[in-house]
Amino acid sequence: MNGGIETLKLIYLAVGPGIALAAYIYYSARWNPKPKKLVIKCFIWGALAVFPTMYYEETFVKILGWEGSFNDTWWQTVISAFFGVALAEEACKFFFLKEFIYEDPNFNDPFDGIVYGGMIGCGFATMENIMYVVPLGYETGILRMLTAVPAHAFDGIILGYFMGKAKFSSTPWKHLTRGLVIVIILHGTYDSVAFSNLSWSIYPLFGIVIFGIYLALKVKRELEKTSKRIEFSSGEYFLPEDLKKKEPLLLKDIRDKLSEGSLKLDDILVPGKSDRRISIRTLWGSQIGLEARVRAKTPPRVLPVKRVVVFYGLTFGLYLYFWFHRNYRNFKDYKNLRLNPDLRTLGLFVFTIIPFFVYGAILGEREGHSFDPSIEISFNVMMAGIEAAFLYFLFRMIREILNKEQKQSFPILSIVLMFFVLSGMRKFLPSELPYYWWFEFALILLQGGVLAVAQKHLNAYWALEREKLAEST
Repeated sequence: MNGGIETLKLIYLAVGPGIALAAYIYYSARWNPKPKKLVIKCFIWGALAVFPTMYYEETFVKILGWEGSFNDTWWQTVISAFFGVALAEEACKFFFLKEFIYEDPNFNDPFDGIVYGGMIGCGFATMENIMYVVPLGYETGILRMLTAVPAHAFDGIILGYFMGKAKFSSTPWKHLTRGLVIVIILHGTYDSVAFSNLSWSIYPLFGIVIFGIYLALKVKRELEKTSKRIEFSSGEYFLPEDLKKKEPLLLKDIRDKLSEGSLKLDDILVPGKSDRRISIRTLWGSQIGLEARVRAKTPPRVLPVKRVVVFYGLTFGLYLYFWFHRNYRNFKDYKNLRLNPDLRTLGLFVFTIIPFFVYGAILGEREGHSFDPSIEISFNVMMAGIEAAFLYFLFRMIREILNKEQKQSFPILSIVLMFFVLSGMRKFLPSELPYYWWFEFALILLQGGVLAVAQKHLNAYWALEREKLAEST
């Protein structure tokens, strides 16, 4: 009984700081409050980002043959901190924020990046905190409450700041790249000090956290001013055709209509009490200092199949989830389909990734003693089968859309069968095999090649859609 109460106390200690910071970030959006469902979704995505990060970090350690982050030489410590941890964690947060939140219509204000990025960071910090605090105790919980948790939260705010600037800029990747590099440097520096395991390292550790908090609050204040200006500007503007109706648009109305797609950047407005005309692009740049970016409703660009294989290999297969999410989102936006890309991707993620962490936790409870070989074989076959079943379900809708427009049938059974075979081979590949990682990576690239076959059919479909659009215009 006492053990259960102690565990609950530790869980409370682990969860409390992240939720408290999340509440602070949420209520800081005074001028344009965000939907609670989307905010909660950000928090959950941040928590889920921990799992692929763990996979990356373990893979990094195994490839280099290092036992952990606390190494004998300073250069090993720095490499582990920057490339084994900081790069993996911040890149995962970046991709989850970019892929699942960035294109949401409720991301319609630069300050929204602060809220959504902060929520991703808080969710990540909370899940990671549970994994550390529950087994290691109160001392770890208190230390992380003052260091790691705020560091993750405010790194998320900084990343979100650049996301907010990118979404309303004509050069988005400049801001996105800059933001990712900055948070990796901050995180890598923090971890380099933490991994040094020196008695005095706690002092620079707090210094780095305080510096990160300072930067986060600084960028937060900057975008708060922009958000306030959008919300409360009293300047009136008219569409030329609405001059007689005298229906004025405020800056916040223009912002909302740009997000809805009912206005475009090159549309002309007439400022109130003036005969001159000004484009929304010029107005947005001069009044707010940002240039709103709105995408026309056109078919997505063709994605080279070689790039699919490269992305799949570089992410050790995790690109599969982003690939499905992006394609479902493309179909939803362009075809106005009633589907939820997030839920479909989440289903694939939960049923193909989470069970392996549960399996690892069970092995940990058994102090490393493996199960009977027949149980391991059954588990691996079952997981490969579940993955194949979900892939069939996800590919089926793509096939239905493509087969309506293309004469060549989408080879769904062949693709799913190849994924099942290659996934099974990866799971049964013995880790003690010489050149194990070369074989593993070769199988991953083969899976990427199978996915590239699907991408080839999608490219043909979107090329056909572009031709139709060109003919109609």
